[in-house]
Amino acid sequence: MSESVILIKNLNKTYKNGFQALKDVSLDIHKGEIFGLLGPNGAGKTTLINIVAGLVFKTSGEVTVMGKDVEKEYRFTRSKIGLVQQELAADPFLKVEEYLRLQAGYFGIRSADARIEQLLKDLKLDDKRKSPGRSLSGGMKRRMMIAKALVHDPEIVFLDEPTAGVDVELRENLWSLVRTMRKMHKTIILTTHYLEEAEALADRVAIINQGRILLVEEKEKLLSDHGTPLADIYRKYVNQDNNV
Repeated sequence: MSESVILIKNLNKTYKNGFQALKDVSLDIHKGEIFGLLGPNGAGKTTLINIVAGLVFKTSGEVTVMGKDVEKEYRFTRSKIGLVQQELAADPFLKVEEYLRLQAGYFGIRSADARIEQLLKDLKLDDKRKSPGRSLSGGMKRRMMIAKALVHDPEIVFLDEPTAGVDVELRENLWSLVRTMRKMHKTIILTTHYLEEAEALADRVAIINQGRILLVEEKEKLLSDHGTPLADIYRKYVNQDNNV
């Protein structure tokens, strides 16, 4: 039986304006898997990620990371999570290596030089280490945000649209990095609009629409049962749900 690292039971989130972003969501994400969370804009993907990461409070339900409640044991659960958000929010004045060193400090890592050097190499940021954030291209900022998420060597990594707006070379580089992290037994939750990306990388996929989980299945079984690409399966489920 697979070990659960993220367990979500009957999760609901309603914002103050009355919008219900998540409706009775339950998920069991296993140690060492790449889990593809797929859905259109506004489906609830980012809200779900932010609740697990402790950035947004739930309305009701249960969310645990490695057996610990994400609200009651926030410091523990947050230390286990690396989060790459969609927004490219980076300090415009700090140099890349300064930014990573500062992030390591947030997690109490006093000597992160070796880790930072490895990340700069893996993400092909070596020649940008002395560059301030404001001088970086969108693709380079994306690389820096991924390095930031990995600097404390988390066991769980959320990649929220990690390849949005990047070139083909960086996309392939990131795919390789994701596979490397999987070999290191890290748990990766991937949201993406590029369904071929989920088809190439994910072990299991969930489809979310209008705040509800429509499907959770092993990718290979899903492809075998339907006999069509993941993009076609995704459109089928979302369109059916929209027409209900």
